[in-house]
Amino acid sequence: MEKDKINALLYIALTIKEIQYALKRFLSDLNTDVPVESLGILLATHYNNTDVIQQDIAEIMKKDKSVVLRQIDNLEKNNLVQRIVDPNDRRRNIIKITDKGMTLIDEVNTKLDGLYALLTDGLDTSEMDAFHKVLNHFRNKARTF
Repeated sequence: MEKDKINALLYIALTIKEIQYALKRFLSDLNTDVPVESLGILLATHYNNTDVIQQDIAEIMKKDKSVVLRQIDNLEKNNLVQRIVDPNDRRRNIIKITDKGMTLIDEVNTKLDGLYALLTDGLDTSEMDAFHKVLNHFRNKARTF
């Protein structure tokens, strides 16, 4: 593989890491003991338009079910989500966000809006459109593996 291609892939990976660190710093002053990774599960649960179960969350987050289970346990311990037995299948638990969880989601979204504004400052609409187009292309191609 050409050096430029390797450098481009490495640069993408390093950029993702930098954004993850920035996200952790941005969210560090939230009044919660919940790790950033668990906040991702909370947000994924919120933005899914259907009843969500542990398996769904694991697939959305691309994480092992046991890892997701521990994070859901932590969210439940902090009264941010609750498990509700699915009336159609008692073996399944639907994950519902509590009022406290919704309050935290609102705080996180405010922080995310601020980080997004900082990251995109100086880019015009056409640059952002091109950026989103490239991201979607890479994501769709990566999903084929």
